[in-house]
Amino acid sequence: MSNKNLKMFEVMVNDAIMGFISFNTADYYCNYANKLSLQLLGISMNADDTSPIEDLSQLSINDLFPKINLKKAKEKGFTPLNFNLLLHEGFYQSILVQKKNGTQFVANVGVRKVLLKNEEHLLIMLQDTTIQNKLQKDVIAKQIEIKSAYEELVNQNEKLKQLDIAKDRFVALTTHELRTPAAAMFATADLLKNKLYDTDEELTKFINILHEQGHHLLELINDILDLSKIQARKMEYFIEHLSLTTLLKGEIETSKSFAKQNQVTVNFKIPSNELLSYFDGLRLRQVLRNLLSNAIKYNREKGSVTIWAESRPSWIRVFIQDTGHGINDSEKLKIFNEFETLNKVSQHHNGTGLGLPISKSIIESMGGIIGLKSKPGFGSTFWIDVPTTQILPEKMYRSRTDDLLDLVES
Repeated sequence: MSNKNLKMFEVMVNDAIMGFISFNTADYYCNYANKLSLQLLGISMNADDTSPIEDLSQLSINDLFPKINLKKAKEKGFTPLNFNLLLHEGFYQSILVQKKNGTQFVANVGVRKVLLKNEEHLLIMLQDTTIQNKLQKDVIAKQIEIKSAYEELVNQNEKLKQLDIAKDRFVALTTHELRTPAAAMFATADLLKNKLYDTDEELTKFINILHEQGHHLLELINDILDLSKIQARKMEYFIEHLSLTTLLKGEIETSKSFAKQNQVTVNFKIPSNELLSYFDGLRLRQVLRNLLSNAIKYNREKGSVTIWAESRPSWIRVFIQDTGHGINDSEKLKIFNEFETLNKVSQHHNGTGLGLPISKSIIESMGGIIGLKSKPGFGSTFWIDVPTTQILPEKMYRSRTDDLLDLVES
């Protein structure tokens, strides 16, 4: 090779976009390094940027081996440059190489053994891929994130479709539920209007039918309105510091006639001290009325319902225990789920079955919790936690001005 060609070759190698560094296999000390390999290894160049300041003959191949645990490096997806790897010619990706200052970079590494004038040299080719690896990891992370978001979107879309179908069924079935008491009321009113009764007993019976069906109709309408307000986040709360004991006694007294009709005994273990806590009286009565009604309605013949309360550090827990048939584990969470309830409206008799989902929303909105313990064949125990301290935004602690208006407004 002519001197001109040799000079050109040296320039080409020195300015190559891949680092070249050569070690004598006799002692494995460096005998050549091009400009890029010096930059990659953090070795300073002289002022004219043509040669290193340091003596490369003092650079050992061991200086390129990272001081890192092999297992730890592999967990990160890299292989540390090591002597065993350099024994075999080839091209290796994601190799961790150490710089002179002890830091590391990720590279593609080529290994070749070269024989010059009967001396064997180990040529190492370096291509820095640190940025590419980071970008690749970022791309993979984004792909995973996008895939997860897409799957979540598909899942939410499917749920919305199912909920839309369930709501259509709910409207159709609820319309039927509303017609039943309305038809009974109109038929009874027609009998009364035309005085088609012979005795005072019959008159009293017809009046009772009107009252019962009217009450049932109001319950259905309230459930529908409450569900609409909850979904629209328009349910208002007026939370005050009130006597839970007084409220419990009132609701238990109210439920006794219904319990007597169903041949169920109601027991109340009255606490010795007055139980004061923070709640919306109207809404908590609604929850207790629903729980007591269910405990009586779904009880055994000549069964019992027991209500008691216990004070805890920052709340009062109220228990409502029945001797009914109990609830399976698979159904425990579903009974509080609005979506599940909407899908099963036709299975509920004398109502929409939305009482428990509505109760859950009310209790949680007042800062409490509702729960259930049940064993099939041994009855159920529902419990609610009512806070004894102010844990909600200050604006929720206020006095109600009109109970009736809040019940009927949409």
